[in-house]
Amino acid sequence: MDDLDRTMRLVEVDIAAEEERAGIFDPADVAYPAMAIMLATRRDNLKVTIASLAKRLATNGDGHQDNALDRLGCAS
Repeated sequence: MDDLDRTMRLVEVDIAAEEERAGIFDPADVAYPAMAIMLATRRDNLKVTIASLAKRLATNGDGHQDNALDRLGCAS
């Protein structure tokens, strides 16, 4: 799970770099870089995967749910 979290953070850095390179930071802008859109989709998919794995760990009584969900800002 830590690897997924690290990957998600690297993707966020890549998104910021692509936005900086293009000089466009608004995803609603028609000129927003296609690479940044693709990376944002990847980041969102990683968030869903991490949350799903955290939920599965919690149902196994592993106790890792709080830490994983806190990192994502998804804790209830």
